[in-house]
Amino acid sequence: MNAIYGRQSVDKKDSISIDSQIEFCKKEIGDEPFKIYTDRGYSGKNTDRPEFKQLIKDIESGLINKVVVYRLDRISRSVLDFSKMIDVFEKNNVGFVSTTEKFDTKTPIGRAMLSIIIIFAQLERETIQQRITDNYYARGRRGFFMGGNAPYAFNVEKILVDNKKVSIYKENIDQVEHLKYMFHTYAYTDTSLGRIIAYLNENGIKTKSGTVWDNAKLSSILKNPSFVKADPDIYTYYKNKNCIINNEISDFIGENGCFLFGKRPSNERKYTNVENHTLSIGLHKGIIDSHTFLLCQYKMDNNKQLKNTGKGKNSWLSGVIKCGYCHYSMSALIDKRYNNKYFICRKKSINVCRGHNEVIYMDKVENSIEKRIFKKVKELNAKNININKNNSVDTKINKIKIQIAEIDKQIENMINQLVNANEVVTKYMNNKITELDKEKQELIKQVEKEQVKNIKQIPINNIYAQINNWDNLDLEKKKLICKFLINKVFIFDNDIEIDWNVDEEEMNEDV
Repeated sequence: MNAIYGRQSVDKKDSISIDSQIEFCKKEIGDEPFKIYTDRGYSGKNTDRPEFKQLIKDIESGLINKVVVYRLDRISRSVLDFSKMIDVFEKNNVGFVSTTEKFDTKTPIGRAMLSIIIIFAQLERETIQQRITDNYYARGRRGFFMGGNAPYAFNVEKILVDNKKVSIYKENIDQVEHLKYMFHTYAYTDTSLGRIIAYLNENGIKTKSGTVWDNAKLSSILKNPSFVKADPDIYTYYKNKNCIINNEISDFIGENGCFLFGKRPSNERKYTNVENHTLSIGLHKGIIDSHTFLLCQYKMDNNKQLKNTGKGKNSWLSGVIKCGYCHYSMSALIDKRYNNKYFICRKKSINVCRGHNEVIYMDKVENSIEKRIFKKVKELNAKNININKNNSVDTKINKIKIQIAEIDKQIENMINQLVNANEVVTKYMNNKITELDKEKQELIKQVEKEQVKNIKQIPINNIYAQINNWDNLDLEKKKLICKFLINKVFIFDNDIEIDWNVDEEEMNEDV
């Protein structure tokens, strides 16, 4: 019996349908009996296809004496795979016919073609290592897991893509909060890498491999774009770093993480110099918003800390508490003789400030501000106000930035075409460029307006849960939450004023 085999990976206007393939094969067979095998939606890159596997079983069972296909690549696109199939055909005395290429292994020319195929198969075997290397970069371009160990806060899971199992990153829920602590603390406070490392190690928080943290390990985490929700700002940052970016800027929608890969000197740390490295959007979801991620990059790129404030170890109000009279910072001090804790204006200590005739006890101030923080958060929670970073505003900004980038590309293309344009076309193109630039400037103004609306949003997750667990939080976490919620606290002798980062009226506009 003859076998007709047809395959089509996807329906396209420029591809021949399986039904058409079968009709061509029937003409080749004539009145001889046949059985049809079809695989719809399967690639020809490998032989992992249900109907093809059944065809091989029927051949080995002696049911088939000839296989007919419309074209050679319908049965396989791999010369190496095809040479293995020919071995099966010959072993079972089965002929093979390609109707369009007039390939028939029962004829002298067909056997000659077979010899050529075997030669190419040997060549493919000899270049297999190069193909593996190329495949590594191809997987990166498609956003697949690049192999090796998954970074901190990620595990590896299998999913189906084009009916093929591939590996991607998935959040490790036990490590995600620690990861956010690292990014948010470094980005939004004056805490050094060393102090973050000390906190992690003192609290028994281990690295992915179960070891203690050091500067190199933490820096590698903070520089890794696998964690960032990649948006147009991330595209621009890495573009300016002379990275090769596989995706268009329109793919940077603020949801997925990235892969960054490329060769580097053996003595150079990962992500230190990313020039000529390749950046691809991954299939996995990012964890850290781009604003937080980029703040960390700018601090590490410049190798400097922000203004040195808020490092006090005696109170979680350090860095935000100010004198109500002179607006100068207040120090948190401890009198070990009497075990008293109090705040003192630094200018008062040198007789410059004339305020504060009363002793400002630390416990009294902290208790008062704690109650007001709890009340504020409770009010916002009751009104369903989300005090996390405003994702709706971010999405709007991203869309506008994508429009700006697309306009830039149009302008660049038109400028390149001006070289060969005649006078009439040049005049038209100049007018069009002016029109596009005007549109771009309007979009830039929209971005600035949206960013002003977004500036006071609080980029911290699970704030309500954190507040409810306040008594169990250590000093650093209380300090972090305080800085997210409060801009400044002004202390008077008999009053406390709080300048909140959370503005209820503004937030109600966004709800």
